[in-house]
Amino acid sequence: MKIKNASPNNVLRDIVKEYYFIHLDAKSKTKQIPIIDDCSYDLIFFKEAKAIFVCDTIPKNILINEKIFTIHNLKPPFKIRFDKTLTFFTIKLQPWVNGYFFSHLMGRGIINLESLDEKLLEFYRDVFKKENIEKIFMIADELMLHKNFDLSNSMVLVKSICQYIEEKKGIITVNELGEHFNKSRQYLNKIFKREVLYSLKYFITASRILSLVKYKSKNSDISLTTICYEYGYFDQPHFIADFKKVCGVTPTQFFNNLPEFLLRH
Repeated sequence: MKIKNASPNNVLRDIVKEYYFIHLDAKSKTKQIPIIDDCSYDLIFFKEAKAIFVCDTIPKNILINEKIFTIHNLKPPFKIRFDKTLTFFTIKLQPWVNGYFFSHLMGRGIINLESLDEKLLEFYRDVFKKENIEKIFMIADELMLHKNFDLSNSMVLVKSICQYIEEKKGIITVNELGEHFNKSRQYLNKIFKREVLYSLKYFITASRILSLVKYKSKNSDISLTTICYEYGYFDQPHFIADFKKVCGVTPTQFFNNLPEFLLRH
């Protein structure tokens, strides 16, 4: 099993959140990758074509035939299951550039990106030939430098909003954001949805839950009840409902299978 992640070149920090490479072989005990919805779109380069995509909101499982794809307009839980081996490389984008890259997408599910840019296929042909993972990260930087651009004014604003929400660990309301940025609730909701392709309210929820997950995973002795109140939840049903929106399972199910669920994060 190989799992490796890296940050992009400093020039790309406004566009790329991180890179990661995952290889699971036949000896691996884990035969599926659970995916947490963190509101950041992925460019996924998939070596195998025999894995299965599983999502509760899709009637049947999907055989993944695409070499390059992203996951669009679905609600968790979703997982990727495999039989023998699973190898893929992912470029995780910053949430405020989701719309720039993917606002044109139609439908939902596994969306083929092979025709998006011929350089993506060139990268695909190179990426799995490299034995040195660090070299893969380097050529990923080269690929994304080709796509580098200056953020628009609305992207800059949404970037500030995202960073402020994460700084507050998601413990904030849309009204409080409006006061902080001196913008109306309606304007913030509109501009955020356009750039991130997620609602502002959902992003706040996802940021809170992901911050909570990271904190809990480093402080296993703290009870879920205690951490629930520390993160501003005043009742268990509300906390559980938000957790399932982001992670697709209850907090108990998640933390009882922590190594599996944190494999990708």
